[in-house]
Amino acid sequence: MKFRERIRARYEEYLVIVIEILASAIIGFSIGALVLYILGFNPARIYFILFSKGLSNPNYLLSKSTPIMLTGLAFAIPMLAGVFNIGGEGQLYIGALTSLVVVTFTHNPALGILAGIVAGAALGTFKAVLKVYRGVNEVIAAIMLNWVTYFLILYLLTEKLYNPQIPHESIPVPEDARLGKIPTPIGDIRLIFFIAVIASLVVYYILYYTNIGYMLRVAGLSPKTAKYAGFNPNLAIIYSMALGGAMAGLGGSLLLIGYVYSIDTTMSTLFGLGFMGIGVALLGRNNPIGIIFSAIFFSMLIIGGEMIELLAGAPPELADALTGVIVIALALPYTYRMLISYMRIRRMMKK
Repeated sequence: MKFRERIRARYEEYLVIVIEILASAIIGFSIGALVLYILGFNPARIYFILFSKGLSNPNYLLSKSTPIMLTGLAFAIPMLAGVFNIGGEGQLYIGALTSLVVVTFTHNPALGILAGIVAGAALGTFKAVLKVYRGVNEVIAAIMLNWVTYFLILYLLTEKLYNPQIPHESIPVPEDARLGKIPTPIGDIRLIFFIAVIASLVVYYILYYTNIGYMLRVAGLSPKTAKYAGFNPNLAIIYSMALGGAMAGLGGSLLLIGYVYSIDTTMSTLFGLGFMGIGVALLGRNNPIGIIFSAIFFSMLIIGGEMIELLAGAPPELADALTGVIVIALALPYTYRMLISYMRIRRMMKK
């Protein structure tokens, strides 16, 4: 009987989430349509381009979703532990750079990926240590270190790791170290997408079926409760930031080794993907399974937005604004519930 009640409760919980998402989607697309109409565009045509072009190339769609899926995890994991990690950007950079150096010398993609994971985890751990032992705010530390890693990589790309034949690009990933594609019923899909999905499933298992994951979630709800349960909240912060950093580092590594194969000196292939992961995480309710689907949806909006500019003559700002309206509408219910839950816990702690 208890098992049936638990299944029923879980079903009702997911049903509420689905209803929230559908209602938010209707509101978001309706507001977007109104804005388009006021600006003189045909909403039906714009949305047709957005969806049809966004879904027209599965390989491109899933490849674009890979790095933001992993930077979404980089935000979601610490968030569950009560840490606001906006350092996924810098962790992505350092993961890509480390992978580039390692595969250049070893020609081994597995070692390159491992190096990217370790580099991202190390940077995440460093920020956690600053917070736990020196009281440095994680947001300030992340902002500063994001720029430190950005300019460090920029220096190395322009002075040490540039391609002599194409000076505005880094040395390319050796061809024998590049990850390929896997044949599927919908076409050849890059291997990096499947690796990212597996990583998401592993993170889901860690968070919801292991003691470490339980510690992170309890510490995120209430550090005092975590102490009473025998957990160390500071350790939860370090573990969550290390695991989150590892995911962002993996994202940078996979993007480099399995998709772009080099980094240009403007950093255009990497810039913004860490911050984009925040939206992906909120859209996926900070759940690793939800993040898989939200990353694909987000990727579709990005690709479709690019095509709106080309086919409908709309300015690029319009496509970005439309994407923003839809994403905000979808993320609002979860953000509201998360805020209410946090305020309720704070009131209970004061009593």
